[in-house]
Amino acid sequence: MKLINRKQLLVLSAVSLVVSLGGCASPSSEWDFGNSVRTMVASQKYVPPGQEPPALPTMDGARAAGTVERNRMAAPAPQRIYQGMGGAEL
Repeated sequence: MKLINRKQLLVLSAVSLVVSLGGCASPSSEWDFGNSVRTMVASQKYVPPGQEPPALPTMDGARAAGTVERNRMAAPAPQRIYQGMGGAEL
């Protein structure tokens, strides 16, 4: 005699399948998906009533050229470390 017959095996398989799939289903999370992020962004963008939101800074050609020139001009080379400075032996 077998320990588990076919009918019991079928029922056990069906129950385990339902329990496995039931653990993955969470209908409540789909409705609230992203609300925490939207709330956080809205709280950071608060503008008091009657005020216009501040204009965002833009990058035009003159500002871009100035930025490139400042980046091209390398910072001055550091002074050479002399003996006794910070314990360095050069």
